[in-house]
Amino acid sequence: MAAANNCKPPPPPVPVIHHHSKTTAAAAAAAGYQQQSYNDDMSCTTTSYWREERRALDGIVVALRAAAALLTLVAVALVASCRHGDWMEFARYQEYRYLLGASLVACLYSAAQAIRSFRRIRMRAATAGSGGGSSILLLHFAGDQAVAYLLITAASAALPITIRIRSAVINIFTDAMLAAISLAFAAFAALAFSATISGFRISSAAAAQLPY
Repeated sequence: MAAANNCKPPPPPVPVIHHHSKTTAAAAAAAGYQQQSYNDDMSCTTTSYWREERRALDGIVVALRAAAALLTLVAVALVASCRHGDWMEFARYQEYRYLLGASLVACLYSAAQAIRSFRRIRMRAATAGSGGGSSILLLHFAGDQAVAYLLITAASAALPITIRIRSAVINIFTDAMLAAISLAFAAFAALAFSATISGFRISSAAAAQLPY
């Protein structure tokens, strides 16, 4: 019994030291660095994508405005050349005077905007700057819409009288007027498409500023 009472309790277990704690911390740090690098790469890719899209849209707008300027220039020349005397005088008809004025305004506006947009693209490419603000896009959108509306109303006003005259006689006067009206409709389509692109860019810029 004395021997049994003198037995010592077993020693406590030796604590286990986890040597992989430093390895786990290093792996977590590496994973965080890789995630940050991935996020940076994705941000750069998104920025490059939007820049390329903006350049493409700017090029399309310049082409549309240049086309509208050329079409309305030919329309102005056709209407102004209809001075054949008697009833074949464009100044005798209010509709044709309106068509001439609207085509002239559209020609000057489209040419000025095309030149301005082209110069802005060249300057942006040289300085790697950003595009115009929302206010500039809004002005372009409003201007394209106003001039397009002016063209469509002038062409619509001149078309009925041209059809009525051509029902009686077809000659160089009516052919020139019909061609000018067709060119005005085509210029209207170009400016309307340009206004649509400007509206899309305005909505995209507004959506990009919304909080998520």
